[in-house]
Amino acid sequence: MGHFGREASAALVFLILYVGIFSWMLWAYLTKHIKWGSRWFILFFHVAIRVASQACGLVFGIQGWANSNVLLAFLILGAEGYFTLVVCAFRFLISWHQHNLPSHESWLEPRQADSSKAARRKRIIRFIILGPFAIFFYYKQPMVVFHTVLIIANAAIIFGGSYLSGADFAHPENGDLQRRLNVAKITRTSGQSVFLACNFLLLFAILATVRGRKRDGERKTHPTLILLIIAWFPLMIRGIFGILQSAIWSLSYYNPDNYDETGFDARFVAIEYMLGVLTEWLSCLLLIMTYYTSLDDPSKGDIVRKEQKVQDSES
Repeated sequence: MGHFGREASAALVFLILYVGIFSWMLWAYLTKHIKWGSRWFILFFHVAIRVASQACGLVFGIQGWANSNVLLAFLILGAEGYFTLVVCAFRFLISWHQHNLPSHESWLEPRQADSSKAARRKRIIRFIILGPFAIFFYYKQPMVVFHTVLIIANAAIIFGGSYLSGADFAHPENGDLQRRLNVAKITRTSGQSVFLACNFLLLFAILATVRGRKRDGERKTHPTLILLIIAWFPLMIRGIFGILQSAIWSLSYYNPDNYDETGFDARFVAIEYMLGVLTEWLSCLLLIMTYYTSLDDPSKGDIVRKEQKVQDSES
Protein backbone atom coordinates (compact mmCIF):
# COMPACT_ATOMS: atom_id res chain seq x y z
CA MET A 1 0.00 0.00 0.00
CA GLY A 2 1.27 3.46 -0.89
CA HIS A 3 2.34 6.10 1.59
CA PHE A 4 2.02 9.83 0.84
CA GLY A 5 4.96 11.18 2.81
CA ARG A 6 7.49 14.00 2.67
CA GLU A 7 9.09 12.89 -0.62
CA ALA A 8 5.69 12.65 -2.33
CA SER A 9 4.64 16.05 -0.94
CA ALA A 10 7.79 17.81 -2.17
CA ALA A 11 7.57 16.09 -5.56
CA LEU A 12 3.91 17.08 -5.92
CA VAL A 13 4.61 20.74 -5.12
CA PHE A 14 7.27 21.03 -7.81
CA LEU A 15 5.26 18.91 -10.23
CA ILE A 16 2.47 21.49 -9.96
CA LEU A 17 4.96 24.37 -10.36
CA TYR A 18 6.51 22.83 -13.46
CA VAL A 19 3.10 21.94 -14.93
CA GLY A 20 2.23 25.62 -14.50
CA ILE A 21 5.26 26.65 -16.58
CA PHE A 22 4.58 23.86 -19.08
CA SER A 23 0.98 25.06 -19.51
CA TRP A 24 2.08 28.66 -20.08
CA MET A 25 4.63 27.62 -22.70
CA LEU A 26 2.11 25.35 -24.44
CA TRP A 27 -0.36 28.26 -24.55
CA ALA A 28 2.38 30.55 -25.91
CA TYR A 29 3.19 28.03 -28.66
CA LEU A 30 -0.43 27.48 -29.62
CA THR A 31 -1.12 31.21 -29.76
CA LYS A 32 2.18 31.79 -31.64
CA HIS A 33 3.59 34.13 -29.01
CA ILE A 34 6.75 32.02 -29.20
CA LYS A 35 8.06 29.90 -32.07
CA TRP A 36 9.03 26.23 -32.11
CA GLY A 37 12.33 26.81 -33.86
CA SER A 38 13.50 29.45 -31.39
CA ARG A 39 15.42 29.41 -28.11
CA TRP A 40 12.17 28.55 -26.35
CA PHE A 41 12.14 24.99 -27.66
CA ILE A 42 15.15 24.02 -25.53
CA LEU A 43 13.50 25.51 -22.44
CA PHE A 44 10.25 23.72 -23.29
CA PHE A 45 12.23 20.49 -23.56
CA HIS A 46 13.78 21.18 -20.15
CA VAL A 47 10.36 21.76 -18.58
CA ALA A 48 8.98 18.57 -20.15
CA ILE A 49 11.91 16.59 -18.69
CA ARG A 50 11.34 18.17 -15.30
CA VAL A 51 7.62 17.36 -15.37
CA ALA A 52 8.49 13.73 -16.10
CA SER A 53 11.17 13.75 -13.39
CA GLN A 54 8.82 15.13 -10.74
CA ALA A 55 6.13 12.64 -11.76
CA CYS A 56 8.65 9.84 -11.16
CA GLY A 57 9.58 11.41 -7.82
CA LEU A 58 5.91 11.51 -6.86
CA VAL A 59 5.40 7.84 -7.76
CA PHE A 60 8.51 6.83 -5.81
CA GLY A 61 7.40 8.95 -2.86
CA ILE A 62 4.07 7.12 -2.76
CA GLN A 63 5.09 3.57 -3.64
CA GLY A 64 8.59 3.59 -2.16
CA TRP A 65 10.71 0.52 -2.78
CA ALA A 66 7.75 -1.35 -4.27
CA ASN A 67 8.62 0.46 -7.52
CA SER A 68 12.32 1.27 -7.32
CA ASN A 69 12.66 1.60 -11.12
CA VAL A 70 11.05 5.05 -10.98
CA LEU A 71 13.86 6.17 -8.65
CA LEU A 72 16.42 5.43 -11.38
CA ALA A 73 14.25 7.31 -13.90
CA PHE A 74 14.02 10.23 -11.45
CA LEU A 75 17.82 10.39 -11.13
CA ILE A 76 18.49 10.20 -14.88
CA LEU A 77 15.82 12.75 -15.81
CA GLY A 78 17.07 15.07 -13.06
CA ALA A 79 20.60 15.04 -14.50
CA GLU A 80 19.29 15.71 -18.01
CA GLY A 81 17.16 18.57 -16.69
CA TYR A 82 20.22 20.39 -15.34
CA PHE A 83 22.13 19.75 -18.57
CA THR A 84 19.38 21.30 -20.72
CA LEU A 85 19.02 24.28 -18.38
CA VAL A 86 22.70 25.21 -18.72
CA VAL A 87 22.34 25.02 -22.52
CA CYS A 88 19.17 27.14 -22.29
CA ALA A 89 20.91 29.98 -20.48
CA PHE A 90 23.54 30.27 -23.21
CA ARG A 91 20.93 30.08 -25.98
CA PHE A 92 18.97 32.94 -24.38
CA LEU A 93 22.11 35.11 -24.24
CA ILE A 94 22.92 34.31 -27.88
CA SER A 95 19.37 35.21 -28.88
CA TRP A 96 19.69 38.54 -27.06
CA HIS A 97 22.91 39.24 -28.98
CA GLN A 98 21.22 38.49 -32.29
CA HIS A 99 18.28 40.79 -31.59
CA ASN A 100 19.98 43.68 -29.80
CA LEU A 101 23.64 44.06 -30.77
CA PRO A 102 24.26 46.53 -33.61
CA SER A 103 25.70 43.74 -35.76
CA HIS A 104 22.79 41.40 -34.87
CA GLU A 105 25.38 38.68 -34.53
CA SER A 106 26.55 36.84 -31.43
CA TRP A 107 30.28 36.47 -30.84
CA LEU A 108 29.40 33.23 -29.06
CA GLU A 109 27.92 31.86 -32.27
CA PRO A 110 29.21 33.74 -35.34
CA ARG A 111 26.93 33.81 -38.35
CA GLN A 112 27.62 31.16 -40.97
CA ALA A 113 28.17 32.09 -44.61
CA ASP A 114 25.26 29.85 -45.58
CA SER A 115 22.46 30.32 -43.04
CA SER A 116 19.71 28.51 -44.96
CA LYS A 117 17.64 25.80 -43.27
CA ALA A 118 19.24 23.12 -45.45
CA ALA A 119 22.73 24.25 -44.44
CA ARG A 120 21.80 24.31 -40.76
CA ARG A 121 20.34 20.82 -41.07
CA LYS A 122 23.56 19.57 -42.65
CA ARG A 123 25.65 21.10 -39.87
CA ILE A 124 23.49 19.46 -37.21
CA ILE A 125 23.70 16.05 -38.91
CA ARG A 126 27.47 16.44 -39.29
CA PHE A 127 27.77 17.39 -35.62
CA ILE A 128 25.74 14.32 -34.56
CA ILE A 129 27.81 11.98 -36.73
CA LEU A 130 31.14 13.37 -35.56
CA GLY A 131 30.08 13.34 -31.91
CA PRO A 132 32.89 14.48 -29.59
CA PHE A 133 35.29 14.66 -32.57
CA ALA A 134 33.34 17.69 -33.82
CA ILE A 135 35.45 19.82 -31.53
CA PHE A 136 38.49 19.24 -33.80
CA PHE A 137 36.63 20.46 -36.90
CA TYR A 138 34.70 23.37 -35.35
CA TYR A 139 37.21 24.64 -32.79
CA LYS A 140 36.77 28.20 -34.08
CA GLN A 141 33.07 28.16 -33.17
CA PRO A 142 32.68 28.70 -29.39
CA MET A 143 29.22 27.13 -29.05
CA VAL A 144 30.18 23.96 -30.92
CA VAL A 145 33.09 23.53 -28.50
CA PHE A 146 30.78 24.33 -25.59
CA HIS A 147 28.10 21.84 -26.65
CA THR A 148 30.68 19.12 -27.26
CA VAL A 149 32.30 19.59 -23.85
CA LEU A 150 28.90 19.63 -22.13
CA ILE A 151 27.80 16.44 -23.90
CA ILE A 152 30.98 14.67 -22.79
CA ALA A 153 30.51 15.92 -19.22
CA ASN A 154 26.87 14.82 -19.24
CA ALA A 155 27.89 11.37 -20.48
CA ALA A 156 30.42 11.13 -17.63
CA ILE A 157 27.72 11.96 -15.07
CA ILE A 158 25.30 9.39 -16.50
CA PHE A 159 28.05 6.75 -16.66
CA GLY A 160 29.04 7.40 -13.05
CA GLY A 161 25.46 7.04 -11.87
CA SER A 162 24.65 3.93 -13.89
CA TYR A 163 27.96 2.31 -12.87
CA LEU A 164 26.71 2.23 -9.27
CA SER A 165 23.28 0.82 -10.12
CA GLY A 166 24.46 -2.80 -9.84
CA ALA A 167 26.61 -2.34 -6.73
CA ASP A 168 26.03 -4.31 -3.52
CA PHE A 169 25.60 -1.60 -0.88
CA ALA A 170 24.65 -4.17 1.76
CA HIS A 171 28.34 -5.13 2.06
CA PRO A 172 30.38 -1.90 2.18
CA GLU A 173 33.59 -3.83 2.79
CA ASN A 174 33.27 -5.40 -0.65
CA GLY A 175 36.23 -4.52 -2.89
CA ASP A 176 34.03 -4.29 -5.99
CA LEU A 177 31.81 -1.72 -4.27
CA GLN A 178 34.77 0.45 -3.32
CA ARG A 179 36.10 0.31 -6.88
CA ARG A 180 32.70 1.29 -8.27
CA LEU A 181 32.40 4.13 -5.77
CA ASN A 182 35.82 5.53 -6.71
CA VAL A 183 35.12 5.36 -10.45
CA ALA A 184 31.67 6.92 -10.03
CA LYS A 185 33.05 9.66 -7.78
CA ILE A 186 35.74 10.61 -10.29
CA THR A 187 33.46 10.59 -13.35
CA ARG A 188 30.48 12.33 -11.73
CA THR A 189 32.61 14.95 -9.97
CA SER A 190 34.51 15.65 -13.20
CA GLY A 191 31.28 16.04 -15.16
CA GLN A 192 29.70 18.30 -12.55
CA SER A 193 32.90 20.39 -12.40
CA VAL A 194 32.67 20.98 -16.15
CA PHE A 195 29.04 22.08 -15.71
CA LEU A 196 30.06 24.52 -12.98
CA ALA A 197 32.91 25.86 -15.12
CA CYS A 198 30.40 26.46 -17.93
CA ASN A 199 28.24 28.38 -15.46
CA PHE A 200 31.15 30.70 -14.72
CA LEU A 201 31.75 31.12 -18.45
CA LEU A 202 28.09 32.11 -18.73
CA LEU A 203 28.55 34.83 -16.11
CA PHE A 204 31.67 36.07 -17.89
CA ALA A 205 29.77 36.22 -21.20
CA ILE A 206 26.85 38.13 -19.65
CA LEU A 207 29.12 40.64 -17.90
CA ALA A 208 31.20 41.07 -21.07
CA THR A 209 27.97 41.83 -22.94
CA VAL A 210 26.89 44.41 -20.34
CA ARG A 211 30.32 46.05 -20.41
CA GLY A 212 30.34 46.12 -24.19
CA ARG A 213 26.97 47.84 -24.31
CA LYS A 214 28.10 50.49 -21.83
CA ARG A 215 31.22 51.04 -23.93
CA ASP A 216 28.90 51.63 -26.89
CA GLY A 217 27.10 54.37 -24.97
CA GLU A 218 24.15 52.45 -23.51
CA ARG A 219 23.60 53.87 -20.04
CA LYS A 220 20.99 51.37 -18.86
CA THR A 221 21.46 47.61 -18.67
CA HIS A 222 18.82 45.77 -20.67
CA PRO A 223 16.32 44.06 -18.29
CA THR A 224 16.82 40.73 -20.06
CA LEU A 225 20.52 40.82 -19.18
CA ILE A 226 19.62 41.64 -15.58
CA LEU A 227 17.33 38.61 -15.44
CA LEU A 228 20.07 36.42 -16.90
CA ILE A 229 22.48 37.61 -14.20
CA ILE A 230 19.92 36.88 -11.48
CA ALA A 231 19.20 33.45 -13.00
CA TRP A 232 22.92 32.68 -12.85
CA PHE A 233 22.96 32.61 -9.04
CA PRO A 234 20.56 29.66 -8.54
CA LEU A 235 22.29 27.94 -11.45
CA MET A 236 25.62 28.37 -9.68
CA ILE A 237 24.19 27.00 -6.42
CA ARG A 238 22.85 24.02 -8.37
CA GLY A 239 26.28 23.48 -9.91
CA ILE A 240 28.09 23.60 -6.56
CA PHE A 241 25.53 21.21 -5.08
CA GLY A 242 26.07 18.84 -7.99
CA ILE A 243 29.80 18.67 -7.23
CA LEU A 244 29.21 18.21 -3.49
CA GLN A 245 26.65 15.49 -4.13
CA SER A 246 29.12 13.64 -6.35
CA ALA A 247 32.09 14.00 -4.00
CA ILE A 248 30.52 13.71 -0.52
CA TRP A 249 29.07 10.31 0.34
CA SER A 250 26.57 11.67 2.90
CA LEU A 251 24.87 13.67 0.10
CA SER A 252 24.81 10.83 -2.41
CA TYR A 253 21.67 9.16 -3.74
CA TYR A 254 23.51 5.87 -3.39
CA ASN A 255 24.12 6.19 0.35
CA PRO A 256 21.68 3.78 2.10
CA ASP A 257 21.69 6.06 5.16
CA ASN A 258 19.70 8.64 3.16
CA TYR A 259 16.73 6.29 2.91
CA ASP A 260 14.20 4.79 5.28
CA GLU A 261 11.51 2.17 4.76
CA THR A 262 9.37 4.54 2.65
CA GLY A 263 12.05 6.30 0.56
CA PHE A 264 14.21 9.40 1.17
CA ASP A 265 14.57 10.51 4.78
CA ALA A 266 13.51 14.02 5.85
CA ARG A 267 17.04 15.45 5.83
CA PHE A 268 17.80 14.25 2.33
CA VAL A 269 14.44 15.45 0.96
CA ALA A 270 15.10 18.96 2.32
CA ILE A 271 18.64 19.10 0.90
CA GLU A 272 17.72 17.68 -2.51
CA TYR A 273 14.68 19.87 -3.11
CA MET A 274 16.15 23.09 -1.73
CA LEU A 275 19.55 22.91 -3.43
CA GLY A 276 18.70 20.79 -6.47
CA VAL A 277 15.10 21.17 -7.59
CA LEU A 278 14.24 24.66 -6.29
CA THR A 279 17.35 26.25 -7.80
CA GLU A 280 16.54 24.80 -11.23
CA TRP A 281 12.92 25.93 -11.02
CA LEU A 282 13.93 29.48 -10.08
CA SER A 283 16.37 29.69 -12.98
CA CYS A 284 13.72 28.33 -15.33
CA LEU A 285 11.16 30.88 -14.10
CA LEU A 286 13.62 33.75 -14.57
CA LEU A 287 14.33 32.62 -18.13
CA ILE A 288 10.57 32.54 -18.76
CA MET A 289 10.33 36.14 -17.52
CA THR A 290 12.70 37.26 -20.29
CA TYR A 291 9.73 36.86 -22.64
CA TYR A 292 8.23 40.02 -21.15
CA THR A 293 11.51 41.97 -21.08
CA SER A 294 12.19 41.18 -24.75
CA LEU A 295 8.79 42.20 -26.15
CA ASP A 296 10.23 45.46 -27.51
CA ASP A 297 13.31 43.83 -29.05
CA PRO A 298 13.44 44.00 -32.86
CA SER A 299 12.10 40.87 -34.51
CA LYS A 300 14.18 38.82 -36.94
CA GLY A 301 11.89 40.02 -39.72
CA ASP A 302 12.65 43.65 -38.87
CA ILE A 303 16.36 42.88 -38.74
CA VAL A 304 16.33 41.17 -42.15
CA ARG A 305 14.41 44.06 -43.73
CA LYS A 306 16.83 46.58 -42.22
CA GLU A 307 19.86 44.66 -43.50
CA GLN A 308 18.28 44.36 -46.94
CA LYS A 309 17.63 48.09 -47.02
CA VAL A 310 21.29 48.78 -46.14
CA GLN A 311 22.46 46.43 -48.90
CA ASP A 312 20.15 48.09 -51.43
CA SER A 313 21.42 51.55 -50.50
CA GLU A 314 25.05 50.44 -50.87
CA SER A 315 24.46 48.85 -54.28
